Amino acid sequence: MADELLYDAGDFGPWLRSKLDSSMPDAVVACGDCSACCSTFDAIPIGRDEHATLAAIPSEFLQRVEDQATGKVLLLTSETHVCPMLHDGACSIYNVRPKACRIFDCRTMAAADLVDKEGRHAAMGERVDEWVFSYETDEDRARQLAVLDAVEFIYRHPTAFRSRGFSYEPSWTATQAIRIHELFLGNREKNQETEILLISESVAIMRRWADIEHRVD
Repeated sequence: MADELLYDAGDFGPWLRSKLDSSMPDAVVACGDCSACCSTFDAIPIGRDEHATLAAIPSEFLQRVEDQATGKVLLLTSETHVCPMLHDGACSIYNVRPKACRIFDCRTMAAADLVDKEGRHAAMGERVDEWVFSYETDEDRARQLAVLDAVEFIYRHPTAFRSRGFSYEPSWTATQAIRIHELFLGNREKNQETEILLISESVAIMRRWADIEHRVD
């Protein structure tokens, strides 16, 4: 039953806590021979302080972001969204791969029930659909439901989030839903005033995380 273990997403509670700890190191994911995330995105952001990574990538695959406040460089993928550093199904710069790759965890989309099996997301969607979490406590299940409520909330207010420059790409939406899920624990009265407050609180949380991610040492 090795294949079944490969798709065991782990205990939801500890996993969720790790996603909310900005000091956590690389994500530990049982990828096996899956490299779907290496052939899904248009570009991969790299911090300007990631010197070893930038040195390992040929300059023709790199593009500077106009907004230098973010300190980002983009690793451009091919027309079919395949990372040029992917050789024979494996990362050729794995030991110095971008931070964005090191922290990426497709289980976030499984936790948020955002499974996209269409177009360029198809390969990763197939894998996401096969992850299965376990739940040690009722609180873990309550937090899972809160993540789903957060996803629904984000989609319910597209104007509010898009107007602030937030993306609706599935992995982004899933990540943000996890970060704001605590706002949806318990029972809040549903009315316009509550919705406006939730938008404000959600945006504040998202921006705090953006500040952490854009910080350049």
